[in-house]
Formats: sequence, structure tokens, C-alpha cells
Amino acid sequence: MRPYFLYRPATYTLSGVDVKVAPGLKVGYVMGSGDDVPSSLEHLGVKVNFVGPADIATGDLSKYDVLLLGVRTYAARQDLRTYNNRILEYVKNGGVVIVQYNTPEFDRNYGPFPYVMGSNPEEVTDEISKVRILNPANPVFNWPNKITERDFSGWVEERGSKWMKSWDAQYEALLETHDEGQEPQKGGLLYARYGKGVYVYNAYAFYRQLPEGVPGAYRIFANMISLPKNPMR
Repeated sequence: MRPYFLYRPATYTLSGVDVKVAPGLKVGYVMGSGDDVPSSLEHLGVKVNFVGPADIATGDLSKYDVLLLGVRTYAARQDLRTYNNRILEYVKNGGVVIVQYNTPEFDRNYGPFPYVMGSNPEEVTDEISKVRILNPANPVFNWPNKITERDFSGWVEERGSKWMKSWDAQYEALLETHDEGQEPQKGGLLYARYGKGVYVYNAYAFYRQLPEGVPGAYRIFANMISLPKNPMR
């Protein structure tokens, strides 16, 4: 077989985003199977510190304002599964944890309160499906950016995957969306106060939106990582 070279134009996508983020955030990132969220956060001027196995086991997690758990962390990180109690203790003492998209390996009640994902979790594949904000007064939607349903415009590929099937009343469902013919899905963004801190489960595909420069995704994610300094919290 004769080899041929395939060429395509070198392009760079630039998005102008009206976005604010809390200043001086100390962000710890627990990388899972790999994603581009840390490099995307650099566009917000946020320095990300990667949290390794030794940090999870015995390190000082209190030095971080927020811990971000990357894509499929509970499938990829044995240390996280083993020392998950340290994550919950961090929240109880005042930290903020944001768990991003995870597969059914996460379905072991690793959160502060019970939940069920199921072996075949729901997903919403229509990237233009209507998203309804269930509690506009929640801190996630109000500081430092005022979030409206317009911030869910221009998303790419999907809304998200691995929605929760059921959850304890201590979790507050913040959003609802669904594909055509699908039951309303409210388990994609769950918010819980635990001790002095906040625990968030997020199944929305920010890990796809941020590298694509989707403005609303940046604004919402900026609000989530700013929760430690949110005056409404």
C-alpha cells in the first residue's frame, strides 16, 4: 500500500467570555483517566496543583480552597478509593469538593450521603436540550457570575453522562434536562452541605465544553470553583 499524507489547516479557536472568578484560589486537582480541565482553568488565571497518591493518603489537603476530582477518578485512582474518608473529612472541615463525570465505579456511596447511580446510568446526548435551573437562588448560580439558562447555549457533543438515579434528601438537585422521549433528568448536578463545607457531584460534560471555549460552561465552572469564597455560602 502506498502511503499518502493527509493535510488539514492549523486553526486556533478564540472565544470572548464575560467571566469572573474568585481571586487567589488554591485549587487541587486529582487527575483521573485524563482531561484538559486543568489547562482550561489556566485561561481564567487559576493555577492548578496536581494532587498525587501521597497527598491523598497523608498530605495536608486543607491548604486547598477546592479539590477538583477529574474524569473517572474513582475508576483510575486506587488511592482515592482507599482514602476517600480523607476527602470527606476535608469537606467536613470547610473544604469544597467537586466530583466530575465518573463511571459506575463511583456507585459505592463515596459521597457524604447515600446515592444510587446504577449499572446503566442515564445520559443526555442532545447538546441543545433545554436545561432548567431548579433553584436560581443557589450560590452556584449567583456569584461571581449570574447564571441563566442562556449559559447552556452553544454546548457541544452532549449535555453529560452518568446521571444519578436517586439520592439522599441532603443533596439538592440544581438542574434538569432530558433527551426527547426521556424522563426528566435531575441527577446531573447535586449540591450538598456537609459539616462546614460543600460537596458537588457534576455529571455535566464541562470537560468537553471548556477545551472548546464554550462561554457559559466557563462561567458556570468559575462559579463552582469560586464556592469557597462565595459570600452567599
